[in-house]
Amino acid sequence: MIDFFGSGYDAAEQLGLIPDLASIHYPIERFAFVDAQGKERFSLRYSRLRTRLFNDRHFNFLRGDLERVLYHRFGTHQDVRFGTTVSSFRQDGRSVRVALSDGTSQTVDLLVGADGVHSHIRQLAFGDERQFARMPGYCMAAFIVDEPLPSLDARDAFVTLTLPNRQVTVYPIRGNRTATFFLHKARRDVAGLSLALAYQELEHVYGDLNWLVPELLVHCRTARAVYLDMIEQIEMPRWATGRVVLLGDACQCVSPLAGQGASMAVAGADALAGALDEHPDPEDALTQYEQRLKPAIERHQKAGRRIAKWFVPDDELHLIVRDTVMRVSTWRLVAPVIRRRMSAASIFRS
Repeated sequence: MIDFFGSGYDAAEQLGLIPDLASIHYPIERFAFVDAQGKERFSLRYSRLRTRLFNDRHFNFLRGDLERVLYHRFGTHQDVRFGTTVSSFRQDGRSVRVALSDGTSQTVDLLVGADGVHSHIRQLAFGDERQFARMPGYCMAAFIVDEPLPSLDARDAFVTLTLPNRQVTVYPIRGNRTATFFLHKARRDVAGLSLALAYQELEHVYGDLNWLVPELLVHCRTARAVYLDMIEQIEMPRWATGRVVLLGDACQCVSPLAGQGASMAVAGADALAGALDEHPDPEDALTQYEQRLKPAIERHQKAGRRIAKWFVPDDELHLIVRDTVMRVSTWRLVAPVIRRRMSAASIFRS
């Protein structure tokens, strides 16, 4: 599940996408926080949080649902090739010659790398990822249980267990399924682990916990896919070289903890399209695109680093402070302060 708000919401509104996004929105009733035995400690009403922190301009939905909406709205009018990647490219100042993994090639005016935090196009154009990755020191995992969990009492809520250095969240999704989210202080680099090793990592980190965790780990063994990766940010001195440009997490990842990756990717795509529309010379357009967005992205990344340490507090004291802040986060006088600290404002209003 991802949050969609701020700049992405603004861009979606301009594109006429709000009804489409509303159709995939999950109207979760509340966010519930439980102790190590699963007993509810406190909860926040989603409707109040949405109003006070986001002025009712916020959606929850699955990333795949967002991709489906965008594809049905725009992709059917384009030449979309699934399961195809860029193998190499060569540019001459006027165009880019792109070789694709299906054996074909094309000459294009512009190559846009919108291929995520581990961008292959970024590697081809700018070099190894390690020179741009900023590691906050956390690891995340997620998988879907293809059935309801009988022991999960709250079917109307995001339910979260937080302990020092570890967090587990479960929530219902359509089709009587249950989605999971694990977050912990990283012991090692887990990028690229196999499915079997991913399970071993989760078992090692969470195997001593109670509540639903043992049941979730059993389901992890048979999950069709397990997402396990390091939490990182991508910071680059520039986003374009010639007629090759990066977009979204490929150049501006703020980390999943900040909850704005998809929002900023949609906003960034809209901004890039606008710059290309305004400037006949693509390289001038890319300069404007970067100059317009980069300062705001840097502020979002800074906010993301602030938020990270409160997702998985180091000790009980920091956990108490975090929970206290969350309990009062929807109070009228407190909500504007929280909103500013989250950097939830649109990049186009900065």
